Amino acid sequence: MIDDELVERHRRRALDPDRPVIRGTAQNPDVFFQAAEATNAYHHAVPGIVQQEMYRLTELTGRRYRIFDYHGHPEATRVVVIMGSGAGTVGEAVDALVAAGERVGVVTVRLYRPFDAGALVDALPPTVERIAALDRTKEPGSVGEPLYLDIVAGLARRWS
Repeated sequence: MIDDELVERHRRRALDPDRPVIRGTAQNPDVFFQAAEATNAYHHAVPGIVQQEMYRLTELTGRRYRIFDYHGHPEATRVVVIMGSGAGTVGEAVDALVAAGERVGVVTVRLYRPFDAGALVDALPPTVERIAALDRTKEPGSVGEPLYLDIVAGLARRWS
């Protein structure tokens, strides 16, 4: 899935002690923020590009991936949102609970940043009443951990 010529072009642009170049010096805050804002369009495009590549991977391998993969009861009222290796365990717990009559599900985050709130909302069943965010990060003093905060902000923006 990776174009070898693109890899070679990337390597030719890399910093190398045998081919020294200067790539910018100090930036004052005004210039830095102008440059940071100029990147927004590229960051906003990333989820769509990643999803298209996931569709391509599906065509090549038969394995289906989405930026946010939902698994569980089609009318779940409680959903866990998780990323990383813990998602498999939560998926097995969801299967056992659904078999026991519970209306639960799990959303596995496959692309975290940039965070696509619209794709998250689209992955959730419309019957969801409660969401638990399981994050493997601890930020002492924070109001919440990064995944939780992105879910809350994303839902607020999408449903406001």
